[in-house]
Amino acid sequence: MDEHSRTVDIADWEAIVSELDRFCVDGMTHVESDMAHCTIGDATIEIHADGRVAGSMPLHEFDGVIETLEFDHVGGTISAESEEITYTFRRPGETIT
Repeated sequence: MDEHSRTVDIADWEAIVSELDRFCVDGMTHVESDMAHCTIGDATIEIHADGRVAGSMPLHEFDGVIETLEFDHVGGTISAESEEITYTFRRPGETIT
């Protein structure tokens, strides 16, 4: 693991909360015992300890159950993955390279 990117299993709730708090440095984080929510501008991502992830950005929304989250702090993305799906949440203002 490098200091800028980390893949975390949904079962490691403390690591999920820590990485989301770090990712959401320019926004607002709200954490409860089984839910963590980040709002940056018009974009939000909500992660539940049972694996449900809901994301909302201008022009689209996502709601699904995942197994891992990859936090890329330099690239400004969170990739939510399971065997069936991959969803990438982008921090507003980040460009795709």
